[in-house]
Amino acid sequence: MERVFYRLGLSIGHHPWRYILVLTLITFISLIGFLRFHQLNNARITYTASDSPSHIEGKMLEEFLRQNGTLHMMEVMVRSKDRGSLLRSEYLEQLTDLTGEIANIIQVQDEHGKNLTYRDLCEPYCQKNDALYALLSWYDEDEDDDDDEDGSSNDTSIELKYPVMKIYGKKVFIAGNIYDVSFKGNSSIIQGFSTVVLRYYMTHKTLQPMFDFEEKLVHLFYETDKYPLLEGGVASDNLIAKEVKAIGTKMVPLLGVALAVLTGFLIICSIRSKRRESKPLEAVLGAIIPVMSGLTTVGIVSATGLAFQSIVVGVLFLVLAIGIDDVFVILSAWHRTDKSLDTPRRLAETVQEAGCSMTVTSVTNFISFANGVFSTTSALQAFAVYGSVASIVCYVYQLVIFPAILAITAHKEYTEVDLHEKKCCVPPEIKVIKKAANFHDNAWKTLARIVEKPWMRILTIAVLVGYWYLTGVGITSMETDLAIQRIAPPHTRIVKFKIEYDRVIQEMQTVGVLVRHPGDLRNPKQLQKVQKMIHDFETAIYSYGNESTYAWIQPYLDHLAEEGKAKNVPFTYKKVPDFLKTDNVYSASMKVNESACAQNSPNCISAFLFTTGFTTVAKYSDMYPLLLEWRAISAKYPDLQVYAYSERSNFADQTHDMVGTVWQTVLSEVVCMALSFVLFIPDLVSILAAFFSLLSVNMGVFGFLSLWGVRIDPVSISTLLMAIGFSVDIGAHISYHIYQEKLPTMRQKIERSLLHIGWPTMQGGLSTMLAMMPITFHPSYLGMVFFKSVFLVSMFGLVHGLVVLPVFLSMFSQLFGYCKGRRDQVGKGSEGGSGYSSSSDSDKQDERFHSQRASINNPAFVKGY
Repeated sequence: MERVFYRLGLSIGHHPWRYILVLTLITFISLIGFLRFHQLNNARITYTASDSPSHIEGKMLEEFLRQNGTLHMMEVMVRSKDRGSLLRSEYLEQLTDLTGEIANIIQVQDEHGKNLTYRDLCEPYCQKNDALYALLSWYDEDEDDDDDEDGSSNDTSIELKYPVMKIYGKKVFIAGNIYDVSFKGNSSIIQGFSTVVLRYYMTHKTLQPMFDFEEKLVHLFYETDKYPLLEGGVASDNLIAKEVKAIGTKMVPLLGVALAVLTGFLIICSIRSKRRESKPLEAVLGAIIPVMSGLTTVGIVSATGLAFQSIVVGVLFLVLAIGIDDVFVILSAWHRTDKSLDTPRRLAETVQEAGCSMTVTSVTNFISFANGVFSTTSALQAFAVYGSVASIVCYVYQLVIFPAILAITAHKEYTEVDLHEKKCCVPPEIKVIKKAANFHDNAWKTLARIVEKPWMRILTIAVLVGYWYLTGVGITSMETDLAIQRIAPPHTRIVKFKIEYDRVIQEMQTVGVLVRHPGDLRNPKQLQKVQKMIHDFETAIYSYGNESTYAWIQPYLDHLAEEGKAKNVPFTYKKVPDFLKTDNVYSASMKVNESACAQNSPNCISAFLFTTGFTTVAKYSDMYPLLLEWRAISAKYPDLQVYAYSERSNFADQTHDMVGTVWQTVLSEVVCMALSFVLFIPDLVSILAAFFSLLSVNMGVFGFLSLWGVRIDPVSISTLLMAIGFSVDIGAHISYHIYQEKLPTMRQKIERSLLHIGWPTMQGGLSTMLAMMPITFHPSYLGMVFFKSVFLVSMFGLVHGLVVLPVFLSMFSQLFGYCKGRRDQVGKGSEGGSGYSSSSDSDKQDERFHSQRASINNPAFVKGY
């Protein structure tokens, strides 16, 4: 591999412009992929697994409900501003006017310019809120004061009870629309309610008129004060998707801020004690390369048709950080080359050394991201695909373009150029930088010396024990939460809506149960089976009971009994069309073939939907046992093909599955990283130490994220993929260089490695944190999870890579040397196959090593200055 990189560097040194032009051309070609660029931000799709049972259940239910191929659902919540009853006359009047305006007055236009109201868009779901409309139409406050104790008014036309009221003897389920209900005494008679929830289902051959209607509804609620006694909000998957998209959109400008900060940091770090060796121009050009990498990545992935998601913006920040990190590595390698060589040979040695190190970290980054490519959670998969492609593109671009830039500007370093330069305000030698370089060398030498001290080992282990304890506390307290309240900023409309909505719906929610193959209901046993299935759902845990059930079978049987004036009338399909004409509220919940009904054929009803209520639970984690019971009931009736689905099913499923996903991700990542260690660092001591560091850093990041308020969701799992790759970066840099050093003792290996790669590694960690710092200017959950993860992985990674890893390498090497010495029956450790020596030999060899270094008349190893 070293020979390949040497030849690559030599070729770049001879033909730098050729390489720059080729990769620039590739970037422009990749921009064609933006023609297929599109976004997907529907949280119900992107944040839940596509193979979960709830996705199948939801798909079945949506196929049943779809008309003209489209379906758009909205929820509207209305409250009295003073939290009093909405049945007070002035509040009732405004609520009636509001619902009337939504249903009959708001207009939108279709693609032909035709005006449409909700009534034109709602078929066959126009009766969805009829229970509330009936209550608003028939309720009389004055008569209510004289209601009897059983809830009936004096004219006996209304029986206002919860959850089912009666209007002219007809039972109407009202609990799905009214919330924060108050009762008269200990009875079920409704005295008042302060909140109503309306559900609007719309169908049209195109989505735009429905989205336009939604926009006008949002305007009515949030941007006008037409109904001053009321307040409320609107929610839908489309509005949530807009909010998620806005999070990513607001983060994009921060990429420019991050680039400016990193460029400034890179310029400062490129300044060296000798003016001619400073690289400010190269630093600026090097900072542009990650921008090219990011554009190329988005273009390539967009060309495949994969949708861009807000979470992918985090990858673009990481591209900046990775690219800048590689610049530090290449500059460090360049400054260590022999300046007496010509530019192509210096560049060959630079690419040879930096290329190997960059390859190790790039491969580990790629493996880390690639682990999520086959995830069935769309957001996680998109993050992984973009991250995998970005890690390859950024690696190639930095490995080729930045050395080419150095080849073009290298002439500035040579004395002959300085002789012809005009006078400059910057002196030829900057003493402050030279002092910093001396401090740099002394600091790393001191660290390399003390890592072998017993007190340092004890202190390191003691600190690690405390660190692991806090990590354990964090991991054991980690919770799963996919609520939109955590994803969007707390001040947004959708978050305020969801917080209040989740509170009120605990009183009553509904589950839709689809029966795709009811069979021949003329058969009494089949009819009883269907009725038994409905009863099972009515008696499941948290269920409200049969009063909350909205199903056509029992009303139809009552209809047959009323017509036949007998109790046990045989089931027939012939009367179904007549029943639906007299009670058309059930028409949207049945798939009816009228010609088959006329022939009394079971094909009359090919499928039907019923709903039943459940109460108490609202949190996704609490709902999972209920989902399991629904699925167990469905499984009891396989011939009926039953699917039960609630609007919260997807997130409840994902909440339960996330914990297993996290540990599966960690396990597979760790195994892959261990294999990469074996491939690149085939040394047992280095592998053990690096693997230990990998586990410690990642468990620490996971645990401390929990202590910092981050919960398990696709965003945090994505950052975990990133964290594992980044944690390996630092450990791999150090371990690889220690393994590569051909020196007799571990102390010398550590010292030489820290002198070579210690400061560039710190620069990489600091630049990664700086890349994420602008996110705090406009905090969002998505951005802050990335910031917290990067901060923790950089901090823990640096401490482990520069302190813990050398300490344990020193311990392990001494232990191996001791064991080998015992096997050879020698009192002192011998050098051994891996070059490990005992402590006493190490001291003597170190003296010779430093005396040889002191005699060399070259500048001290200066890394990054």
